[in-house]
Amino acid sequence: MDFERLYRDHADTVFGYLAFKLQDRQIAEDLVQETFLAAYHGLEQLEGVQSPKAWLLAIAHNKLVDFLRRSRNQDLPLHPESLEAASSSAPSKLHMQEILEQLAEPERTIVYGLYVEGLTCRELGEILGLPEGTVKSKAHYARRRLYQWLQEGSAV
Repeated sequence: MDFERLYRDHADTVFGYLAFKLQDRQIAEDLVQETFLAAYHGLEQLEGVQSPKAWLLAIAHNKLVDFLRRSRNQDLPLHPESLEAASSSAPSKLHMQEILEQLAEPERTIVYGLYVEGLTCRELGEILGLPEGTVKSKAHYARRRLYQWLQEGSAV
């Protein structure tokens, strides 16, 4: 796969993931550039990769972790309205954010990856550095917590 096609096919997904995690469009855009720059320099690794999407999201995740480490002592400008602007194609994005806020990390990322990005448990395990079984287990418990939360909300 050539780099231009890789970018064209997956830039929106990488941006959506980073915007979801950071809730800041500008920082997400910067990290998308860093992600694809790293992907370009490591393009030869793509030959042995089963899922280019998971490979790119793993790079994006690592760039995000690096950014957060660098920014640990600084205030991050996280604005909830940035998330809504990040994806106008999903009208329920704000509601999805409210629902996912009921979960702790990494369950929030796992649910987002499974149900918004359509990743497999194996791909999420590679991205997050977790065994596939752990991803499945965390997804199960996260679904159960979300179901209980939604039941409590509808009873009000």
